[in-house]
Amino acid sequence: MQRSLWILVPVILTLTMGGCRIGAAPTSAPMEPLSTPPAYDVKAEEVLGAEFRAALAPTVERMVIRNATLDLVVRDTRRALGEIEKLAKDLGGYITSLNTYQHERGETASVTLRVPADQLDVALERLRGLATTVRQESIFGKDVTEEFVDLESRLRHLEAKEKQLLEFLEKAEDTEAVLAVYEHLSQTQAEIEQVKGRMRFLENQAALATITVNLTPDVLAQPLETGGWNLPKTIRNAIQTLLRVLEFLVKALIYLVIVILPVLLLLALFGFGLYRLVRVLVRLAFRRK
Repeated sequence: MQRSLWILVPVILTLTMGGCRIGAAPTSAPMEPLSTPPAYDVKAEEVLGAEFRAALAPTVERMVIRNATLDLVVRDTRRALGEIEKLAKDLGGYITSLNTYQHERGETASVTLRVPADQLDVALERLRGLATTVRQESIFGKDVTEEFVDLESRLRHLEAKEKQLLEFLEKAEDTEAVLAVYEHLSQTQAEIEQVKGRMRFLENQAALATITVNLTPDVLAQPLETGGWNLPKTIRNAIQTLLRVLEFLVKALIYLVIVILPVLLLLALFGFGLYRLVRVLVRLAFRRK
């Protein structure tokens, strides 16, 4: 029993470190090396690393998670919600969340829907058609191709490791050896499920685009008006009045410098000349007397 356990220790350590090719064990009855799947060379991937994934990536279709956000002004919030629900069903999608908010003058809503990624442009066009005004629109995406390729590579590695552990488990001769191999097999299978779960999540996110729509009725989108007083309009009028006053002051200054000052200067010169002339005449009159 002790001999079998000592033989298992280096083999399990080798598998844990990432090797998937088990050579012949030094036992009295040599075991033939277990070959890896012909379509997948684990050793080549470990050596090449990023270069292997870079060569593999072009063969994989780009996987992009697409999302969009719309802020719409609509005539009737309830009616728009019904149209959005119908839109999602028509395009093969569904509503994931819906929130409505009741206000004194109307109702607003926020709805999130998912539609097939290839129908995103159609969905956005139909959503715009529900609005009297599109106040904001944004479309963004996240490329997860590289992550997905890495997950595929890791999955192949783990599955090859699982296969070798299963084969070795069948050939274990004592309880301690079985338990040691089974522990590592359980860990490997748990990692496989985690990788598969993440891959399924990415595939789902890329297959369906997510659209978040915020709805505001016309009545709430209008400027605030109390007792016949339109605050934005009042501010706008005040600014226009200020601009008119500034325009008048600038024009007055221009007329003062270009027209009034020269005229005053001429009048002053004329008055000064007349004053001098009168003084001269008065002196000559006194001298004759």
